[in-house]
Amino acid sequence: MTSFSRTTAMRPCWGMVVCVSLAGVGLCHAKSSSLAPPPAPQCAADAMHAAGYARSIMAVRQLPELDAWSRSHAFPVAFGESVDKQVVLDGQCYWSVSVFASRPERLELWNIFYVQSNGKRVLVQDPVSGDAISLEQWRTGAVRKLT
Repeated sequence: MTSFSRTTAMRPCWGMVVCVSLAGVGLCHAKSSSLAPPPAPQCAADAMHAAGYARSIMAVRQLPELDAWSRSHAFPVAFGESVDKQVVLDGQCYWSVSVFASRPERLELWNIFYVQSNGKRVLVQDPVSGDAISLEQWRTGAVRKLT
């Protein structure tokens, strides 16, 4: 692979290629590197009719907080299948699971959960920062009332 560069020292290019410039002509050599981060998984599936999403809903339904919240109001619970999808968090695939109160005039968002594709981990979107936080952090600090 040949590349043109005006530098005179050896330098990394894109983390996997080392470039050397001699007399204004740069030469690049591909080099395997254990320092390069692994590629992010391809997680871009839509939730509509996906079996993995259905399993993620079941994981969210088992949360005692969802049960308590659903009993705290008279509205049906709805899930955001049309807006939820797979996302990458910390290099892992998760399904977003949006939970709503289905009011007559609108859907009112309660929380967005992130369920790891293998179902072993559930995170929650922090309502203030938008960051994914652990269930433990959410349980100790989040407001879960229907306003």
